[in-house]
Amino acid sequence: MSRKIPKIKGIQNNSKIIAIGSLKKRAEHSAWRINVQVQPDHKDLSFGVSQIPLLARRRMLNATQRTDVAGFSMNLLLNKVEWKSVMIKECPIPGVAQYRDSEQWCFYFDHLNTKVFLPQLELARVLFLYEPYLCRLAMIERGLAQEFDIKPLDDPNSIQINILDSCTLPKHIRGDYELRRALASVILDPDMRKSFESIARYEKIDGLDKTGYRFFKFRFDPPPLDQVTLSVRGHYDESINAIFVYEIHGVRGLRYNHPRNVHFFDPDFKKAIPAPGKPRQVNPNERKQPQINDQDPLKPQTANEWVLDSPQVMRTFIDPAHTTRNGTDQLRPYGSKEEKDDDEGDTNSREQEVSTDEASRLGQIPTAGIDGLDDQSDDAHNYADRFHAFAAMVEILQRKGCLKENHFLRKFPAIAGRSKHLLDDGNPRLWSVHLLNLKSVQFALMEVDTFGDRSQLSTLLIRQPAKNFDWNSALHEIEWRVIKEHLKWPTTYLEANFPANAVQRIPHPKTSSGDKTFLEADSVQHWADRILARMQ
Repeated sequence: MSRKIPKIKGIQNNSKIIAIGSLKKRAEHSAWRINVQVQPDHKDLSFGVSQIPLLARRRMLNATQRTDVAGFSMNLLLNKVEWKSVMIKECPIPGVAQYRDSEQWCFYFDHLNTKVFLPQLELARVLFLYEPYLCRLAMIERGLAQEFDIKPLDDPNSIQINILDSCTLPKHIRGDYELRRALASVILDPDMRKSFESIARYEKIDGLDKTGYRFFKFRFDPPPLDQVTLSVRGHYDESINAIFVYEIHGVRGLRYNHPRNVHFFDPDFKKAIPAPGKPRQVNPNERKQPQINDQDPLKPQTANEWVLDSPQVMRTFIDPAHTTRNGTDQLRPYGSKEEKDDDEGDTNSREQEVSTDEASRLGQIPTAGIDGLDDQSDDAHNYADRFHAFAAMVEILQRKGCLKENHFLRKFPAIAGRSKHLLDDGNPRLWSVHLLNLKSVQFALMEVDTFGDRSQLSTLLIRQPAKNFDWNSALHEIEWRVIKEHLKWPTTYLEANFPANAVQRIPHPKTSSGDKTFLEADSVQHWADRILARMQ
């Protein structure tokens, strides 16, 4: 489902972006803004640089009705591209250079005899400027070095990123494994970092001081993107076989050049421990999305953060890196009143105002991030170790006559008002499902990763209720209900859809360490024997 652009205060409804101009700031201020031209009145607007994730040509601002996505769709496989920097006014497509961004920089290259004109800001937006924090940081010379410290580890496949005490990295990025993975690439990959830091370098070289303002026609050096596919929409002219790109909505095949395991050390992160009593129920309220107000200062960063829905850029990494989040040895109660889910916000019906800019001690409104990335990398294998003992037990079942027909390692879905789809460090929670056949009868054997949670779900065994049973549909329903019910097997659903003797709950073996990921051989053997007995 496509996401709408958040409402922006002071912008006329149904304002279509037709041009994106220069960045500017007052000479005595540090806050950058960007000029934007909109239709129908061709009005010039100025947005905070933190709103760049929302800005692409032909997008509709403050839309009051559903609008069609503009532009001709095309996939561009980049193969040893020679990036040439030209101005938009050099694009030969009639009408492209008629707006007030004709002297902004774009990249020109050939793709299978098609002339491609790609605004430099748009490529930077999908690579780096997909979140307000990075938009601000990109304009600061040596900004990454001020926020993060890199610590090599003994294991050459692992590295640690220290989040410095003075770092302004928002909480939602620290706790989101997709955003952490993207951030790690910017910090650690030499080519990506050089490309990111070229933004501030070009601003220092090319920025122009005039009438109390500093102006910057955005440009940067792209990283190597060989064999990366860009999914774009734009103005295509068949007569001259040329396209001017409005928007990049997908980036497939990214690679990283850094250790595979990246450990973020966050001094503000405290590990959770179970609290007594029942887990706190989260009210899945249908809160209104707030509107953006970048004219008033924000509250200090200690205030609650909002994360705004917005159109997302789909990205995939080849062999995606694995990130973790670690912190101090201090523990916080889990499930207690002190804990507040990130997706539980102000339940008041009044319209909330937020800002995407940096917080101020004098601020009056809360800060907000933008969820501008959809990482669809196939990374389930990064978390397979959580099921080491479970996999060993299934191997014993196979040696005892069970045929393994299929295996699913699945991420739990995100559900509004619920947070159990994520582990405590922000990584996805997974469950493992093996489809087994014993004496021509099919079974689904299921195990949920409860690491870091006080929930102790038993292993679930379900006998197929009928031949050609649609397991895929059933698994989707089960995983959704497990999260909806706070890491519990959905008893009501199971009783309604399966015969009483078809569903078996098998307790886990006892372990001296309390960690069921790794078990003694005797315990795994006993676990398999008990499951096999239930299958007879």
